[in-house]
Amino acid sequence: MNTNNFIKRFRKITILLVSGLLILTLTSLHNNDVQNKNSANSEPFEVSISGNISGTVYVPLQSGSVTFNRFPATVEEFNQAREKIGDKPHGAVALQIMAYEMFRRDRAVGEECIMLNNISSNTRSPIGRLKELFGNDANYARPYQMAAFLKGATPKNGYNPSKPYKIEVRVSKTQKFLYSDIFQTNVLYLQVLTQGKSTGAETVAVLKTHKPDEPSNGEYFIVQSSPGLYSSVQAVSFTAPFKGLD
Repeated sequence: MNTNNFIKRFRKITILLVSGLLILTLTSLHNNDVQNKNSANSEPFEVSISGNISGTVYVPLQSGSVTFNRFPATVEEFNQAREKIGDKPHGAVALQIMAYEMFRRDRAVGEECIMLNNISSNTRSPIGRLKELFGNDANYARPYQMAAFLKGATPKNGYNPSKPYKIEVRVSKTQKFLYSDIFQTNVLYLQVLTQGKSTGAETVAVLKTHKPDEPSNGEYFIVQSSPGLYSSVQAVSFTAPFKGLD
């Protein structure tokens, strides 16, 4: 073997070795990243509901709450939450906030959860608005939008709520239940408490229907409308950054 051929072969072997090491390094980094993400959600998802808001009798200011340790990370976990709290009116309100926050983190997963918790005509417009809220435009972006509906979160503290997370809901004092011929059931007007709005609360209309092609299935409450959840909350304080949600 002459010198030139030896050098060419040596270079080829060196390139192959370096490429192999690079692939192994990238694979290791990817695996570590996956492990870190899984570790962040290693704590089992837990959710509970309290209070008894009637789905048939209008009782002004009747209240309830939902408590959870972290937001669902998957559609499966969202369905687990739905099975536990979705049969209560205020459970649907909490699930809406969960689904919107999930959309911020993963649009495909979040959109699927939104579809599960809303009448079919109440998905397109909210999703369009959420893309603005969770986008990069400094004039519109509100990554802390859903945090504003958690107990203890305020503009002054960066919308960093206390844990476990808690969502507080009450029946509207002024809007009575309204029977819908379209859905053949009552529409309930509930208010979720928030310190991110000057009103102190935002209205979410929910219902439980047997209407075909709706995700309620006559078993779960779902959301008819919730524009207050995706209308901008007050901007966060410059001196207290939002730290994110678990």
